[in-house]
Amino acid sequence: MSFTTHQKSLAEIASIRTGYTFRGKVTELTEGGNAHIAQIKDARSSWEATNRSTLGADQLPRIQWDGKDKAFVGAGSVILPARGSKGGYFRASCITQNNDALPLVVSSQFLIITPNDAVLPEFLCWSLNQPALQYWLAEGAGSQGSSIVMLTAKMAKELTLDIPSLETQQKILHINQLWEQEQELTKALLKNRETQMQGMFQQLLKESK
Repeated sequence: MSFTTHQKSLAEIASIRTGYTFRGKVTELTEGGNAHIAQIKDARSSWEATNRSTLGADQLPRIQWDGKDKAFVGAGSVILPARGSKGGYFRASCITQNNDALPLVVSSQFLIITPNDAVLPEFLCWSLNQPALQYWLAEGAGSQGSSIVMLTAKMAKELTLDIPSLETQQKILHINQLWEQEQELTKALLKNRETQMQGMFQQLLKESK
């Protein structure tokens, strides 16, 4: 299987801006609230739980938002961690349609990347999460000292990605979806097997008394 691709800088295929800078600690609400908030801890928890890079705003905590609407981020944008520990979490997440109609505010922990019509958001997210680029982001991009990594919008604009046709992007995403489903099935089978084995161990321990 061969695909024709064209290398493009991120600046050529998307607009990039930083998330909203909160002046103090973000207060998450268990009830009420008029907006959702995206922070790295929540994006990471979602990925660890689902092994998927899509992120629905309704999965995220709520806050009381009194700022301007221009801070809102809609479905189809990709958010990429802008700072963190060296070797840490720098996976991109693709924002999906929100089911509860509340807007989403993305914190300045992220860069907000909105692709143009030549790139599918899910494909852009997939590209940013490829191992070689993830290694560069987590280990090399903008390292400050020995332990902190900072990724500015200017640096992100210079990233180079292989961008095939929309048809090929769809094919890659389909294959990746099948792979994710296989991973989920394998994980479920292993969990079920673990439960069976623990039951066997406990039964043997009881019989030995």
